[in-house]
Amino acid sequence: MPASLSASGEALSAALNEERVSLTSSVVVEGIDTDRSWVCAGESMGLSARLGGEPESGAVYRWVWPVAGNSAELHPGPTLQWRAPEIAGRYRVRFQVCTDLGGRRVGVLAEREVELDVRRCGEQETQRHEPLRISVLQRGQGSFAFEALYQGDARVTAYAWDFGDGATSTSSESRVEHSYALQSLGAQEVKSFTVRLQARLDRGGPLEATAFALTRGQPPSDTPPPVDLRVSRWRPLPEGGWRSDVVVRVPEGTAVTWERLERISLHWDGQADTTMRPWREVLQVEEELGRGGFRGYVMVRASETSSELKQLLDFLYGHDATGQEVVVSWSPFKREPSSEPPRTVEPPPQK
Repeated sequence: MPASLSASGEALSAALNEERVSLTSSVVVEGIDTDRSWVCAGESMGLSARLGGEPESGAVYRWVWPVAGNSAELHPGPTLQWRAPEIAGRYRVRFQVCTDLGGRRVGVLAEREVELDVRRCGEQETQRHEPLRISVLQRGQGSFAFEALYQGDARVTAYAWDFGDGATSTSSESRVEHSYALQSLGAQEVKSFTVRLQARLDRGGPLEATAFALTRGQPPSDTPPPVDLRVSRWRPLPEGGWRSDVVVRVPEGTAVTWERLERISLHWDGQADTTMRPWREVLQVEEELGRGGFRGYVMVRASETSSELKQLLDFLYGHDATGQEVVVSWSPFKREPSSEPPRTVEPPPQK
């Protein structure tokens, strides 16, 4: 429903069956960027939070917003692909930096709200008719390839890029690569950069588009990994779908408690969808190896891999005995541009 619904922090916490506790923190939500100024009813809008101040260890990023029936929806992470309701109007979405205080108590360190404009669109106004979009392809931990997708009659004379980290580039080529410095990020710190593009035309005014690049800091090079991860190369199953075998070993002297698994679905057009579930709902554990270590597997059903899907990424989250976050990741599915599934996929580097 439109923004007439209450979107206060207290109302959202009540809808989520939480006990809200406001805490003081040096974290600041400087702003919320969107990839378009308005969105058609029923279509998606990308949002990204800009953070400042000193990061808090173990902090959780999340988006919450009210829905009909005095309920609320929640999505983890610093970015969000928000699907607009079918009813036009103005809607409020709130970004929060939180910490778990145990039980139903959630500490709110910082938050910011944005109001989104949802419009009823005609056939020629939907997103597939946008004259300029950005495709985002992540090649490495901080390396990205961006491509301007332009559809129009005028000739593009130059593409002007702003990568969100102070670096800019202007070229006649529609494709550009850029790497973000991860040394400035704390260990496992997640940061989203807002990428802005201006296409200058030989006639008429320039076109503009926005996208987001998500990076995660690496642990210090002299810090040993908290766990040992081994992931088999995924393989098709006779009955359809794919299976990846996962083995996690935790060294002596520590223990890890696993909590949740985040699955990110990357599409060919650069869009990303995220789901978060309890880890044992996704990972099938076949053998306990002690201290949080295990041997098991994850499954990807054929119905989960439509032709629009390029790759799946799994992130397993937990914490060690000191409360420090532990994250390991792998790719259970990847499709090559030829549309033929590859025979093997190497897991991404352990985080």
